[in-house]
Amino acid sequence: MYRNLKPLTQNNIKQINTFWNYFRKNEQIIFNALLLGINTEQTFSHLAKKLEYVSKTIDIVIKAPINSDDKFTIVFTGFGYRKLCSKIIALESQAPALEHFNIQAFIKPLEDTISYKEGTDDPWGFKNFEIKISEVQIALLDYNIATKKIKIDLYLPDFNSLKHFDSLKPNIEWIIMHILGEIAFRKHISEIHLHQMLSKPEGLLSLIELPDFIDYLYQINSRKKTRIV
Repeated sequence: MYRNLKPLTQNNIKQINTFWNYFRKNEQIIFNALLLGINTEQTFSHLAKKLEYVSKTIDIVIKAPINSDDKFTIVFTGFGYRKLCSKIIALESQAPALEHFNIQAFIKPLEDTISYKEGTDDPWGFKNFEIKISEVQIALLDYNIATKKIKIDLYLPDFNSLKHFDSLKPNIEWIIMHILGEIAFRKHISEIHLHQMLSKPEGLLSLIELPDFIDYLYQINSRKKTRIV
């Protein structure tokens, strides 16, 4: 996590409290919009406007509960940008107790990766296409030791049929952000280049292995010590 973040002003804190006062008073309306589809567009338009008073660049991701007895999770994200971290942390820490929602700061890394490694994962659906993470492979293009950032080549089985979609690369970045978590994504990913899957792929890694690969690069680099002889 980032250290030495800029402290919030009293005005920042007031804006965050105002947002939560609105959310608490309208929690049932927000819940009905999600669960029942009642006035969904209008409800979330109002919610977005209230969040803009805190920051125009912080966004919300809503995660559905796994079980019927669980709550929805409201995730506040700044897509890993350091300047937004203090406000995002405060949004989580100052959140009131809510009946239907849990609150989370930042997009966290995927924890359960078994289905992706076994190839039994469900595709991620977007507006015009689907991406199955287990079918995506990567190769290291460059690793900057000083900045700890990497450039990767990413290979998709259906790239040739998807490449005309302007939303393809942003959605790929969105997937990688969920695999790594937004902080690690912003810290480590420099560039992503998309390609059609090779007819005979060799030496490639599964996309789900990217966190382990980044850790491996760190370990290799940390073992290198300067010796004077």
